[in-house]
Amino acid sequence: MVDIRFSSVDEMLAHANVLFEEHYEEIALNKEVMKLKPDEKTYRNLEQMRKIFILSAWQDDVLIGYSVNFVLNHPHYADLVLTQNDLLFIKKEMRGSRAGLRLIKETEAHATSLGCKLMLWHAKENTTLAALLPRLKYGVQDIIYSKEL
Repeated sequence: MVDIRFSSVDEMLAHANVLFEEHYEEIALNKEVMKLKPDEKTYRNLEQMRKIFILSAWQDDVLIGYSVNFVLNHPHYADLVLTQNDLLFIKKEMRGSRAGLRLIKETEAHATSLGCKLMLWHAKENTTLAALLPRLKYGVQDIIYSKEL
Protein backbone atom coordinates (compact mmCIF):
# COMPACT_ATOMS: atom_id res chain seq x y z
CA MET A 1 0.00 0.00 0.00
CA VAL A 2 1.33 3.43 -0.96
CA ASP A 3 0.68 6.24 1.51
CA ILE A 4 0.53 9.76 0.06
CA ARG A 5 0.93 12.59 2.55
CA PHE A 6 2.08 16.17 2.90
CA SER A 7 5.78 16.72 3.54
CA SER A 8 7.88 19.68 4.54
CA VAL A 9 10.93 20.97 2.72
CA ASP A 10 13.09 19.69 5.57
CA GLU A 11 11.56 16.20 5.37
CA MET A 12 12.24 16.09 1.64
CA LEU A 13 15.81 17.29 2.05
CA ALA A 14 16.35 14.64 4.73
CA HIS A 15 14.84 11.71 2.79
CA ALA A 16 14.81 12.44 -0.93
CA ASN A 17 18.48 12.78 -1.91
CA VAL A 18 18.61 9.35 -3.57
CA LEU A 19 15.38 10.03 -5.45
CA PHE A 20 16.57 13.50 -6.47
CA GLU A 21 19.68 11.88 -8.00
CA GLU A 22 17.65 9.20 -9.78
CA HIS A 23 15.26 11.85 -11.10
CA TYR A 24 18.09 14.07 -12.29
CA GLU A 25 19.99 11.23 -13.99
CA GLU A 26 16.87 9.97 -15.73
CA ILE A 27 15.51 13.17 -17.25
CA ALA A 28 17.81 16.18 -16.81
CA LEU A 29 19.06 17.76 -20.00
CA ASN A 30 21.95 20.22 -20.28
CA LYS A 31 23.77 18.61 -17.34
CA GLU A 32 26.87 20.69 -18.01
CA VAL A 33 25.05 23.88 -16.99
CA MET A 34 22.15 22.52 -14.93
CA LYS A 35 23.82 21.01 -11.89
CA LEU A 36 21.58 19.44 -9.27
CA LYS A 37 21.75 21.81 -6.31
CA PRO A 38 18.41 22.71 -4.68
CA ASP A 39 18.29 26.23 -3.26
CA GLU A 40 17.23 25.16 0.22
CA LYS A 41 16.79 28.71 1.50
CA THR A 42 14.40 29.63 -1.32
CA TYR A 43 12.34 26.46 -0.84
CA ARG A 44 12.10 27.13 2.91
CA ASN A 45 11.10 30.77 2.28
CA LEU A 46 8.38 29.64 -0.13
CA GLU A 47 7.16 27.15 2.44
CA GLN A 48 7.04 29.83 5.12
CA MET A 49 4.99 32.04 2.78
CA ARG A 50 2.69 29.08 1.94
CA LYS A 51 3.65 29.35 -1.72
CA ILE A 52 4.70 25.72 -2.05
CA PHE A 53 3.22 22.37 -1.15
CA ILE A 54 4.79 18.95 -1.27
CA LEU A 55 3.07 15.61 -1.48
CA SER A 56 5.20 12.54 -0.89
CA ALA A 57 4.55 8.87 -1.63
CA TRP A 58 5.76 6.27 0.88
CA GLN A 59 5.74 2.50 0.90
CA ASP A 60 6.71 0.73 4.11
CA ASP A 61 8.24 3.98 5.43
CA VAL A 62 10.43 4.32 2.31
CA LEU A 63 10.04 7.41 0.13
CA ILE A 64 9.14 6.32 -3.40
CA GLY A 65 8.02 9.59 -4.98
CA TYR A 66 7.08 13.23 -4.67
CA SER A 67 5.13 16.09 -6.17
CA VAL A 68 6.56 19.55 -5.38
CA ASN A 69 4.38 22.49 -6.41
CA PHE A 70 4.45 26.28 -6.40
CA VAL A 71 1.29 28.27 -5.72
CA LEU A 72 1.25 31.78 -7.14
CA ASN A 73 -0.72 34.61 -8.57
CA HIS A 74 0.36 34.84 -12.16
CA PRO A 75 2.20 38.15 -12.68
CA HIS A 76 0.62 38.66 -16.12
CA TYR A 77 -2.90 37.67 -14.99
CA ALA A 78 -2.99 39.14 -11.47
CA ASP A 79 -6.33 37.59 -10.49
CA LEU A 80 -5.28 34.09 -11.56
CA VAL A 81 -4.08 31.78 -8.78
CA LEU A 82 -2.35 28.74 -10.22
CA THR A 83 -0.24 25.78 -9.25
CA GLN A 84 2.97 25.10 -11.18
CA ASN A 85 4.45 21.68 -10.63
CA ASP A 86 8.18 21.90 -9.94
CA LEU A 87 8.99 18.20 -9.55
CA LEU A 88 7.10 14.96 -10.05
CA PHE A 89 8.85 11.65 -9.65
CA ILE A 90 8.09 8.01 -8.86
CA LYS A 91 10.74 5.34 -8.57
CA LYS A 92 10.89 3.26 -11.76
CA GLU A 93 9.90 0.03 -10.06
CA MET A 94 6.71 1.71 -8.73
CA ARG A 95 5.49 3.22 -11.99
CA GLY A 96 2.96 0.48 -12.70
CA SER A 97 1.41 0.86 -9.26
CA ARG A 98 -0.73 3.94 -10.01
CA ALA A 99 1.15 5.86 -7.30
CA GLY A 100 2.10 8.49 -9.87
CA LEU A 101 -1.48 8.91 -10.98
CA ARG A 102 -2.55 9.23 -7.35
CA LEU A 103 0.11 11.92 -6.80
CA ILE A 104 -1.19 13.84 -9.80
CA LYS A 105 -4.82 13.55 -8.70
CA GLU A 106 -4.05 14.52 -5.09
CA THR A 107 -1.93 17.45 -6.32
CA GLU A 108 -4.90 18.66 -8.38
CA ALA A 109 -7.27 18.23 -5.43
CA HIS A 110 -5.05 20.20 -3.06
CA ALA A 111 -4.47 22.94 -5.65
CA THR A 112 -8.24 23.22 -6.07
CA SER A 113 -8.69 23.45 -2.29
CA LEU A 114 -6.26 26.40 -2.30
CA GLY A 115 -8.41 28.24 -4.84
CA CYS A 116 -6.16 27.57 -7.82
CA LYS A 117 -7.89 27.82 -11.19
CA LEU A 118 -5.08 26.46 -13.36
CA MET A 119 -2.66 23.55 -12.93
CA LEU A 120 0.58 23.55 -14.90
CA TRP A 121 2.84 20.53 -15.38
CA HIS A 122 6.07 20.38 -17.34
CA ALA A 123 6.96 17.12 -19.02
CA LYS A 124 9.97 16.07 -21.02
CA GLU A 125 9.25 14.84 -24.55
CA ASN A 126 8.59 11.13 -24.99
CA THR A 127 8.08 10.40 -21.29
CA THR A 128 5.28 8.60 -19.52
CA LEU A 129 4.09 11.92 -18.10
CA ALA A 130 3.95 13.52 -21.55
CA ALA A 131 1.77 10.61 -22.72
CA LEU A 132 -0.41 10.61 -19.59
CA LEU A 133 -1.31 14.29 -19.31
CA PRO A 134 -3.47 14.49 -22.48
CA ARG A 135 -5.43 11.44 -21.22
CA LEU A 136 -6.09 13.46 -18.04
CA LYS A 137 -7.55 16.28 -20.18
CA TYR A 138 -4.45 18.52 -20.13
CA GLY A 139 -3.58 20.48 -23.24
CA VAL A 140 -0.39 22.16 -24.35
CA GLN A 141 -0.15 25.69 -22.91
CA ASP A 142 3.34 26.61 -24.08
CA ILE A 143 6.37 24.89 -25.49
CA ILE A 144 9.67 25.83 -23.89
CA TYR A 145 12.82 25.68 -25.97
CA SER A 146 16.29 25.86 -24.44
CA LYS A 147 19.81 26.48 -25.65
CA GLU A 148 23.03 26.46 -23.68
CA LEU A 149 24.84 29.79 -23.88
